[in-house]
Amino acid sequence: MSPSVEPLSVQKLDELLEQSLGNDFQIKHLEWRPLTAPGENFGSVMLALTVLVARANNKTETLNLVTKLPPTSAYLLELFNSPVTFKKELHFYSSMTKEFANLQLECGINEQDLMILAPKFFGGRLGLKNPEKFDEQATIVLENLKCNGYGTEDRIYGLDRKHTEFAIEELAKLHALAIALKIKKPELYEKIGKEVLLDVLNEVTEKCVLDMIKKAQSDIEAIDELKPYLDRVNRTIEYGIQASRKSEKPEEPWATLVHNDFWVNNMMFRHNERGNLIDMKIVDFQLCLSDYGMKDLIFFLVSSANKEILDNKMDDMLDLYYSCFVKILRKLQVDTERFKKKKFDEIVNLCAPVKFNQCMMMAQVIQAPRGIAPEMKDMKDKDVFMNIAGNDTYTKKLTQIVHLFDKRGWLLK
Repeated sequence: MSPSVEPLSVQKLDELLEQSLGNDFQIKHLEWRPLTAPGENFGSVMLALTVLVARANNKTETLNLVTKLPPTSAYLLELFNSPVTFKKELHFYSSMTKEFANLQLECGINEQDLMILAPKFFGGRLGLKNPEKFDEQATIVLENLKCNGYGTEDRIYGLDRKHTEFAIEELAKLHALAIALKIKKPELYEKIGKEVLLDVLNEVTEKCVLDMIKKAQSDIEAIDELKPYLDRVNRTIEYGIQASRKSEKPEEPWATLVHNDFWVNNMMFRHNERGNLIDMKIVDFQLCLSDYGMKDLIFFLVSSANKEILDNKMDDMLDLYYSCFVKILRKLQVDTERFKKKKFDEIVNLCAPVKFNQCMMMAQVIQAPRGIAPEMKDMKDKDVFMNIAGNDTYTKKLTQIVHLFDKRGWLLK
């Protein structure tokens, strides 16, 4: 898209950038454009900025940035509980990522070898009049990963083995870093966690989720091939609904920061000139919770790995996550005696039935044909999520999910 000639909707951008650049600069030139197409991001408005700044020494620098703003639809504002989700994500980028880096340095990891899992944070606020009170000028400013060679993969087809394994390793790092911070600096982790790990559910969110689950349930019932599984499918669905309402705390020491929305569109990969995969960043930390990391892992694999992996390589992927997770804990000087593989396997099987609902309801979004979702400003109710799927690809995905859960004993008897 060409740069917009409209004024930038973000007010006082210079004050936001002062959080990372200091105050010895001036914005000399600015261009911006919408970043994501309809159907690729619902929880925020994403703008790409090109900002030319001049320093006090007359040196100039071009910054390629992304700004996240609240959705423009009143329904989406309430659905995503934007005052809470923006606060969570802002504190993740401004505080949690900084402490992850500090922890690694304190463990003797060289600066050039730090595990940097998220895009660089430039500045943010919850509101314009009061930076701690949410309004329509809530803003998070990050590096533009696309300008640094990062890109997303095909959400409909899913990730191949190379990309799946890379993503698993990065996910294990995220979970291990959070656990290490929790164990080594419990008071600090609790302080940041009060902002980052808030529950986002409200009545609108809960109703939409339940409606999407019921829609997927109805779609499964209409698939002749799945009729023999319906009793167990329905029991698993009800079990998941009740489990989400109970919100039981995970058993320690396994509780960690879970992304809670870790699928293809929320990860960006970078390849070198030869096409080799060299890095990945995780984005969209709006839904983080304290929970079992295995829940992220299960949802990621079911939603985002391609069919060949789900059919034949699931055990390999689960084992890879565990080995990476333990390796990183040791690197962070955490005693791994309490993180046994047997217990890990037990928790995976405990978590899987709970994740069934998210896996099948999100198939409606992930498998939706490109280009059919309405503009964000036109979204007025939940039906936009429930009318974007229904094609053969979606039906095949639902069938695959049920077969996979049955094969692994994850449907309740």
